[in-house]
Amino acid sequence: MPKILNEKNLIFIVSFFLIIFVFINFINNISEREKYKLVNNNTYTKLDNFEFKDKLNQNLLKDKSYELILEKNCQITGDMHNRHKVRWVKAYFLKNIYHIANNFNSKLPYYINIILHSLLIFFSLILIDKTFNLKKKYIILFLLYVTFVFQSYLGEYSYSIFEMFFVSAALFASKRKNLLLFTSITSIAVLNRESGFIILLIWLIFNQNYKEFFLCFFITLSIFIGLNYQTINCMINPKFFIPLEPQEGQINFSDFKSMNILSILKLLSINFIIPFGIIFYNFFKNKIKNNFYLIIVTIYLIVFLIATPAHHLAVKLIILPLIILSFYLPIKKEIN
Repeated sequence: MPKILNEKNLIFIVSFFLIIFVFINFINNISEREKYKLVNNNTYTKLDNFEFKDKLNQNLLKDKSYELILEKNCQITGDMHNRHKVRWVKAYFLKNIYHIANNFNSKLPYYINIILHSLLIFFSLILIDKTFNLKKKYIILFLLYVTFVFQSYLGEYSYSIFEMFFVSAALFASKRKNLLLFTSITSIAVLNRESGFIILLIWLIFNQNYKEFFLCFFITLSIFIGLNYQTINCMINPKFFIPLEPQEGQINFSDFKSMNILSILKLLSINFIIPFGIIFYNFFKNKIKNNFYLIIVTIYLIVFLIATPAHHLAVKLIILPLIILSFYLPIKKEIN
């Protein structure tokens, strides 16, 4: 009987607490402006720890945080938030989770938010390990990658954490040829974010059964359209998902003309060259023959280039499981 507290399990226990610590630090950093309140005559005073957490709790609970997503009408204004209309299921789920938690204790929503997202990151690591039996160096790579991403200011993080989890779960289900589990994952993933449709292709990395793939695609698409039928008139317009206008408050590629070359190189390196460079280096160096893997990575690269701001580190969490996968695809025993 294997020991419960073997070396690898201890590593995972430490990893779990590290992830929680990193995420708490991240939440506190991005909420810095929430730590102050206006007293009078433009004078601000710093909130104590209890007041600060209470303010964050109220932000998680107030209807205004969800109304733009939960309202049934859709518009095409050129803003990236227009497409959030098809993500209402996830918003509805979180809103209710936070309200239920608040009924038990007014401090709970703050902690539920931290624990939920920390667990999704941790379970992503566990699922990748269950798929490939990770070596310690790749566990460290996962933790370093996550830590680096959450050292930055992220305007949005929840969608990307959920999608990273779904990619990890899809790899697990695909490798085990569990179509029912895989279909369940993709059907939920597209309700988190529409890029979840890319996850469908993960089935073809380990399985060449196209009938199963198209069955999964049909079920996933049917659920997505069925739950978003009121937005169908907007969804048929490509600008709904890929706005072509520069996004206010974001760093866009059009802003490069006003940036110096070092800033541009730093931005491109962090967001594109390093994460995708690791994948393509492993793919060509090890002569990986799995073309569907290359197709998936290329699609994500194109999506990041045309459908997200130039500097959007949070979405790079999505490809972390694919980066880990690039080290294992060349190993025959790991892909059978």
